[in-house]
Amino acid sequence: SSGKIIKKLSSVVRNNEIDDFDFIESSGTWSPDGRQFAFVVFDKGVSKLAILDVQKAKFSKEIEMPGIRSFSNPAWSPDGKKIVFTGQVDGISDLYLYDLKTGGIDRLTNDFTANLLPSWSSDGNSIVYSQEKVNAQPNQRKFSFSLAILDLKSKNVIRVNVFNDAYNMNPWFSNDDKLIYFLSDADGFRNLYRYDLGSRLVYRLTDYMTGITGITEFSPALSVAKGENLIAYNYYFDYKYQILAARPDEFKPVQVDGNYVNFDAGTLPPLPAVARNVVDSTLYNRKEVTIVPRNKFQPEQYKSKFKLDYISNNATIGVSTGMFRNYGGGSINAIFSDMVGNNQLYSSLSLNGEIYDFGGQVAYLNQKGKIKWGAAISHIPYVYAQGFIGDDSLTIQDVRIPVTNLAIDYLRMFEDNISLFAALPFSQTRRIEASASASWFYYRIDQFNNYYTPDGIFIGSNRQKLPAPKGDNFQQGSLAYVEDNSYFGMTSPMQGHRERFEVDKYFGAANIYTTLFDYRRYFYVKPFSLAFRLYNFGMWGKDAETGVIPPFYLGYPWLVRGYENVGYGNNSYDNSFDITRLSGTKILVGNAELRLPLTGPQRLAVIKSKWVLTDLNLFFDSGLAWQKGNNIKFENPSPTAGQNDRFPIYSAGFSIRVNVFGYLVLEPYYAFPFQYGGFKNGQFGLNFIPGW
Repeated sequence: SSGKIIKKLSSVVRNNEIDDFDFIESSGTWSPDGRQFAFVVFDKGVSKLAILDVQKAKFSKEIEMPGIRSFSNPAWSPDGKKIVFTGQVDGISDLYLYDLKTGGIDRLTNDFTANLLPSWSSDGNSIVYSQEKVNAQPNQRKFSFSLAILDLKSKNVIRVNVFNDAYNMNPWFSNDDKLIYFLSDADGFRNLYRYDLGSRLVYRLTDYMTGITGITEFSPALSVAKGENLIAYNYYFDYKYQILAARPDEFKPVQVDGNYVNFDAGTLPPLPAVARNVVDSTLYNRKEVTIVPRNKFQPEQYKSKFKLDYISNNATIGVSTGMFRNYGGGSINAIFSDMVGNNQLYSSLSLNGEIYDFGGQVAYLNQKGKIKWGAAISHIPYVYAQGFIGDDSLTIQDVRIPVTNLAIDYLRMFEDNISLFAALPFSQTRRIEASASASWFYYRIDQFNNYYTPDGIFIGSNRQKLPAPKGDNFQQGSLAYVEDNSYFGMTSPMQGHRERFEVDKYFGAANIYTTLFDYRRYFYVKPFSLAFRLYNFGMWGKDAETGVIPPFYLGYPWLVRGYENVGYGNNSYDNSFDITRLSGTKILVGNAELRLPLTGPQRLAVIKSKWVLTDLNLFFDSGLAWQKGNNIKFENPSPTAGQNDRFPIYSAGFSIRVNVFGYLVLEPYYAFPFQYGGFKNGQFGLNFIPGW
């Protein structure tokens, strides 16, 4: 064996229909012919048995066990017809047998203690497993695990009398069914042992200080290949898991006493306690394990009450004054929820200026049911200012004198909004989102006049309210389908895909609807990542071309890099390039990137770094903006092109994305805009967002 990974059989990225793998305390199982592999996956919170065709690397079946929402550690029978597994029902773990042909399920064990990690004998007549045991003797562990053998014909259970107080886990029959290989911590270390069913002698096969272990003490860490005469196990050393494999004759067995246990080596020394440990002492000194009758419990209706979860630590308040205005400022954010988090309330209040500049938002989120929904109400002011100097005159004591007026106009637009939103998840990676909102916009204009004599002496000031334009109202409805199974790297996604298909309808002052198609695909070929994006945003309807809602702009650096400095007239690098060609009611964007993790964790980046996380990128951007009546031409624009002609634009270049301590991602880049000078007009730029 070369030790190389041959191919990836499955992943959450590849299989959208599953949410995750059950890998912490469960393993998979091979069919006897080696053509299929079965393992446990999660789908919508329920365990399913996934059977994978190894040659095609695709699922051939997904099996949900009726009445058993959680199960683990499947084991395929030698004849290939059945699978045994540990199923958990009402908190009790028992062994179940699934018939692959009929779909029938038989319960093999039925007791209070847990029955874990089953495996088959070579003849298919017996199953060996770890059975939990409750110990009542003093100076013993309260719970331990024994080895047990279930005869499938008689349903009799034989308990193997070895290391009675230890955790004897993960048993396997040898190929001739005469031996049982298992893991045990009988001497304080977790090592591999062999039990001879004929002589009843026990042999220790390994002697590791760090032990043979999985992620937890109940995780499978041992496997015996049927017919190959090979034993494989997990060895934890130097903070790493390693898979070791050996033939049975390569071990050096040491006979040990099967009745002797000593956990001193695996016991942490006691530390002096500041106070009495009530929980541990009560659990240790309890006399027996009893099952409390159900009628002893009195149900009580849960009452949801909001309590403060979080309040911003940067809450501020302040007052300032000056020759023009008095200001007040401050902000505070808070989150409230009930104890289980089914209901959450978000609130934000802020003031930046006068009382008119007070804004705030309150949002409610309900996560109790399958459909997550919420509502929000907000009042948000937008403040603009402009100033000018002009000649004026004032009447002072019946005398008209000339003055200079420094006038400042404060223009305020207020938005009042009510929103409803909901999401229906199909899995952890797929969902439908919907929203509806209504917004009202209205305005206020205040003018501050500051009067000066011709020689610059301040005389006084006044304030007046000017006529404001009439407000508008908009209503919006939105429906979107979203998928996201991507894996995020240091500054951008590395593997998987993301997509969003959305339709929005606007009512009120504008009769418009918009469509969004956003698809992104990522391929990880270590150490590189290839990323592709196709993005289309369109505005349609009666008022789409009237300018009620401004057209979309293609030159933003998060869409097409290199065109953000396009100007008019003498400010333009090339006067033949018409900046209006970057705007339209519809845009189409295509991007491709080759991403190299430059500095960061050793398993991802070329240069190992703990604090500096960067990606080096080569990119190619393209885009097209157009509107109704335009002629789309896939050629280079020329000075003689018509006003209605629209051409695609392209750019290429390189960038480096920097993760600034997890707070933000910076992307300085250098781009060559091919329709705006190309290599003769390279453009520096900076993005403040993670990679798409």
